[in-house]
Formats: sequence, C-alpha cells, structure tokens
Amino acid sequence: MDTNGVVSIEGLFEHLISSLNGSLGSLKIDATRAHLDAILHNDAKLPEKKIAAMASEAIDLLHQIEQILEPGHLVLADHFLGENLTEAMCLCTAVELNIADVLAKGPLDLNSLARASRARPDRLGQIMRPLYNNGIFSFDTSTEMYANNRISTLLRSDNWTQWHNWVDLYGNEFYDIARGIPASVKEDAVRSGAQINFDTDDNMFTYFQAQGWLPRLHKTLGAGATAMAPGILEDYPWEEVADKTVLDIGGGGGALIASLLRKHETMRGGVLDLASVIDHITSFYSPGGQYADISPRVPVENLIPGDFLKSIPSFEVYAMKWVLHDWEDPGALTILQNIRKAILPGPKSRLVVLESILADGRVGRLSRYGDINMMMTAKGHERTEVQWRDLAQRAGWRVTGIFYLRNAWVQAIELKI
Repeated sequence: MDTNGVVSIEGLFEHLISSLNGSLGSLKIDATRAHLDAILHNDAKLPEKKIAAMASEAIDLLHQIEQILEPGHLVLADHFLGENLTEAMCLCTAVELNIADVLAKGPLDLNSLARASRARPDRLGQIMRPLYNNGIFSFDTSTEMYANNRISTLLRSDNWTQWHNWVDLYGNEFYDIARGIPASVKEDAVRSGAQINFDTDDNMFTYFQAQGWLPRLHKTLGAGATAMAPGILEDYPWEEVADKTVLDIGGGGGALIASLLRKHETMRGGVLDLASVIDHITSFYSPGGQYADISPRVPVENLIPGDFLKSIPSFEVYAMKWVLHDWEDPGALTILQNIRKAILPGPKSRLVVLESILADGRVGRLSRYGDINMMMTAKGHERTEVQWRDLAQRAGWRVTGIFYLRNAWVQAIELKI
C-alpha cells in the first residue's frame, strides 16, 4: 500500500495468485478429492449442509473476482455464444428493448424502466435478474434502481464496439442454427447444422444472401473487427509493412483494412472477396461512404472480385481474418498454397493470419465457442497451435511468430516463405 492508502495492484495479484495456487494444490490432492466426492458430490446421498454452504460461498467469491477482472466483451460472448439459451434470450430481449440506451440517462426503478422501454414491468424484472446477477447491468437492492455498468455500456447503440449487433445476430439466427447440431454429428451426416436447420444444401453465405441477411452478417463481423482493432493494431508490428499494400483476403466489409490504413498513413490496402461482397462494399469508398477518408489509398482496382480457392492476385503482404476456420484442412491447404504461389518475394513479404488458437481452460472458451460455431455453420473448425503449424508447413510456409492480441478473439499467426 502506498502513502495514499492505495493497494499495490501487482502485490494484490501476487497474493491472489499465490493463495489460489495453494488452495488449488490442496484441492487436487487425491485423498482430498476423494473425501470431497464422498461428502459433496455423492449421488447416493445429499451433500453435507455446512460443506455445501461453504462450497457455494467459495464459488460466489471466485465468480465475483472473475467479474471484476474479466474484460466486458468476454462476458457478453458467454451469453450470445455460450452459456445457455435462457440467458442468451434475456440478453437479446435487453438489446431489443434498448435497455442500455434507456439507462444511459441515469438509473431507473423497474416501473420507470419498463415505461421507457415499453415493456411489462413484471416480465422485465424477470429478464433483468439473471443479467445483473451475471454482471450485465447493476441493481442497487437498497434503492431498487437499475443502472448501466461497464459491461452493459458495451450494449449501447452508440458504443463504438457495436456489440449489440453480435447479440442480435448470434442470439437469434445462430441459436436457430444450433438446433441442427445433434443431427449434424451423426455418422452418416453430410449437411452442417445450418443446412439441417434451414433444410438447404446451400452454404451459409449463399443462404444468408438469399434471405437478405448477408449485409447484416457483414455489419456484425465488421463491428467485431472494429471492436478488436485496438489489440490487432497495437500488438502486431504492422509498422514493418506500413509502406506496402496489404490485401485482405476474404475481407468482407473492409473493416480490418480501414483500421489498418487509419493507423498507418502510408499504408495502402485492398480487399479480395466474392463478387457479391465487392459489389456491396464498393460504395463504402465513395464520397460520403464510411471509408471515404481512406479511399485514395484503396483504389477501385484493389477491390477485387474473385475466388481464393482458384487463384490469388500477387501482392507482397496479405492479411486474412476469420477465413481459414471456415474450411477443413483440404480447403484451407488450397487457400494457403494459392497465396504461397502468388506472393511477391521480398524482405517484408508475409501473410498475417488472424485466427483463434483452440485451447482448453476457462480463458480458452471463446476458441471453443468458435469451434462449435464453425462446425455448425461452415463445416469448419478452429485449430490448436500444433495444428496451425502443421497446416502452414504442409502448405509451404514457415510460422515466424504468434502474437497475442489484447482484447481480441484472434491471435496473429505470421507466415513467411
């Protein structure tokens, strides 16, 4: 503690980690585990009251620590990508009713909040309870007032991260898609979960386009790219290629290139994607468009319609975000090999793959959410670090670095020839 009475954060964490490691070590002792199983997790009899109460208190305390330390975007992701349907639907309801926007003006009691959001007070109260208990919104029991907190603020429609788009899309259409998972796992299954749920042989992108949902999908993914941009921009050394043109392969709405070019004034950019996508985004670079400010450095000839499974235009530097996880290894190998054939050799030549690295543990859960999401929508999957290195080597690349990107759901896997 310093002279102002402020606790040293580093010292606090050292004490916390030491205490947790000590407790975890004791809990992992075989005899302790066996005793706990007998008195707490024995299906043949009820757990001991005192031990059960103490276990519940410990779980609550650990969860409170988690809520204090965990980034808000991960808490939101637990609801629209993971956890369970009821909590996801509670979050979708809050977004649909614009609760975060209503509370932006200040705390409100339930009746006032219901009037402002045009909701039934009784049912709105039921919706809000699991949310504030999970750290989304706050509730003061002494005044019975609801308020925004650091996590619910991310749901405001004017928040730069635009996470509310993810809640809307993933909490609705993608939860519908998830109904197809059980049938898609059977040994004779050919269709993905999405194809089973929608009863179509079209891939997800073709089906979304037919339904008129593709712009919404690109808007959501673009918002994600914007929200993750700070870590992507700061934690990979893009300044090494700031004098080059970066082609974003499968770049969708162009948000990644826009972020890069706004950060690096000498960088030029381009997007390779399907003709329908390029048609959709071309106007973004027109006067008055959302990327008009960088349009001089994204000439129209760099907005390239094409199929990366067939050929890739030649550049020195490529980026590719959330593309390879759409594909099983044969397709992913084809894409990587096509880029390998096309890349212009040079001292700065590289491919920066922005993808999740599949991992176990609590902190790795987003990669596992993504793995299931890819399975059910695109017949794809996330990959472990070992799998990424093997895939790169088979396609003729060297993995020259893996960069952890703060507050991003991806890591930067740097490939060179």
